[in-house]
Amino acid sequence: MNHLAHLVLAGSDEGLRLGAFLGDHIKGSLALDELPASWARGVRLHRRIDALSDSSPGVRAFIAGLDAPWRRYGGIFLDVLFDHMLARHWGEFGPCPLAEFAEGVDVMLERHDECLPPRLQRFRHWARRRDLWSRYGDRATIDAIFQGLAWRHGRVSPLARGLEVLDAHEDEVETLFLAVFPEVWTRTAGWRYSSMSSM
Repeated sequence: MNHLAHLVLAGSDEGLRLGAFLGDHIKGSLALDELPASWARGVRLHRRIDALSDSSPGVRAFIAGLDAPWRRYGGIFLDVLFDHMLARHWGEFGPCPLAEFAEGVDVMLERHDECLPPRLQRFRHWARRRDLWSRYGDRATIDAIFQGLAWRHGRVSPLARGLEVLDAHEDEVETLFLAVFPEVWTRTAGWRYSSMSSM
């Protein structure tokens, strides 16, 4: 799962959402002690979501079935494409209209900008300029994400050609998303409930 899916799976609690957004940038368990409690729960939720998705038999079979050199980066491709599928099926899974959700995310991140790591601050500004949260369903946006991933990766990789994975496996990725996302939502319900019940 990528940013959009993590934000949706965090539910409505702002602390969980911020923790979900930070998840890939907080390493180890000691660093969690420096975060507000709800943010730390959000980071743990992020890790739980990744573990559930990565261990899904369907996800593992899909990645194993990719040709080299795609297989090595299969998890990265699938994370981005799952966000693409979430945007495509927003009417089924989104908590509110996508434009409203996108504005809420941008406002939340701006409000807490000084607490974000520098890399996430830059990403937040980039996302706002591109209207990222509303445009995950666009091929051009997905292509820009893959180009950015390839640039940050540094070494030679097929990441910049991620749209080729979508074109070759679109129906399979969509079917897989529709199976995995509801299961992850159900299996992480306790995190959202415990956060809401503590408010």
